[in-house]
Amino acid sequence: MERGASLRGLTKAPALAWIAAAVAMAVALWAFATHAVAALLMMAAFGACFWAAYEARRFTITSEPERIEAVGLAELTPLLEALPDPALLIDDQRRIVSSNAAARAQMQFEARGQFLTSILRHPDVLEAAQAAVSSGERRAVTFEAPLDVERRTRCSVAPVIWGAERAAMLVFHDETARVTTERMRADFLANASHELRTPLASLTLLIETIAGPARDNAQDRGRFLTMMQAQADRMRRLIDDLLSLSRIELDEHVPPSDRADLRAVAREVIDTLSLSKSAVRVRVAAPDTPVVVVGDRFQLAQVVQNLVDNAIKYTPENGEVLVEVGIGGDRDETTARAGRRWSGAGHVALLTPTAGVMRRYAYVRVEDQGPGIAMQFLPRLGERFFRIERELGDERGGTGLGLAIVKHIVNRHRGGLLVESEPGRGSAFIAYIEVTDG
Repeated sequence: MERGASLRGLTKAPALAWIAAAVAMAVALWAFATHAVAALLMMAAFGACFWAAYEARRFTITSEPERIEAVGLAELTPLLEALPDPALLIDDQRRIVSSNAAARAQMQFEARGQFLTSILRHPDVLEAAQAAVSSGERRAVTFEAPLDVERRTRCSVAPVIWGAERAAMLVFHDETARVTTERMRADFLANASHELRTPLASLTLLIETIAGPARDNAQDRGRFLTMMQAQADRMRRLIDDLLSLSRIELDEHVPPSDRADLRAVAREVIDTLSLSKSAVRVRVAAPDTPVVVVGDRFQLAQVVQNLVDNAIKYTPENGEVLVEVGIGGDRDETTARAGRRWSGAGHVALLTPTAGVMRRYAYVRVEDQGPGIAMQFLPRLGERFFRIERELGDERGGTGLGLAIVKHIVNRHRGGLLVESEPGRGSAFIAYIEVTDG
């Protein structure tokens, strides 16, 4: 009641001040008309009283609740800005009173005073915020945000009592890297133990053969040593690919911010491949001007390298691999232009960016003249260790991780990956990345 009365008093203060000023002016005019000297003395006394009241008000110390209430929750903003993690401060109506720059950048909002539900929809977090405000409970909620890639966040919710006001502070900590690392370690051990078992078994058998029946046969020893070298090379490639994939997955939730010329990256990869002795020709079709995309140059080179290596592996001798670089427009235009050129082919999107509207993409299309891929196998391309030859009983010695590496790199770049294949004609893999504005 006292707070409401004080607010009503403040609203009436300007009108009362004008009435008092008018009365004072009338009295001053009357005083001047009757006795000028008394009027001057009266005005001097009035000025001295006003000065004394003003000075007294400057040095009056208010009570703690009144002072805090006058400051308000918004004055806690500098404390929130000092936090490295995104943080929000909400009032008892679950309106955002204050936030730091990290929260505004991550959750993409600017307006102060909007409801928490307008930027965050997770029910457990909203329930924890309500409990902190109403009953002073502390909670920690772990949730996954529906973004382009899986992001795991831990939200710590704590009550805040500031004078007569109740509020709640929400601090968000990104645990994606930790969870991803734990998952990668488990996956690495499972996959590595499974895939390394075959070459290790072959090496063991060859060593036993050399130490036994082939001990005194130089020709057999040479042949078995060559086979051992092939198995050792296979193990080395497998370990290199697993380590590369693990590094990519570790940073997959963080999109790159660098700039790279996709045309120059493709030409450098092709120039390096031209030094190798291969009966397959590699031709590049690219525009005359740079094709600048938002991306990591080294990882984009890995994409082109893996796609071209696969194309060369399946293209017969004296055949040709075409590497095309271009700009396709938005997501749908790029998919239609770069990924649907053969009317009788099967088409599958192995990876599709969620935010394709109002974005322009550049693409690299790698087209081979191999036997093509049956439609039933297309959706499984990009899975770890999946090899079509293994399904058909025609092993070609690959690790089965090349397309998985490509898929994860493109996913980190928030791009897309397509495959177009027609049995008897060949296959084409298309990776498209966002074009930079600047």
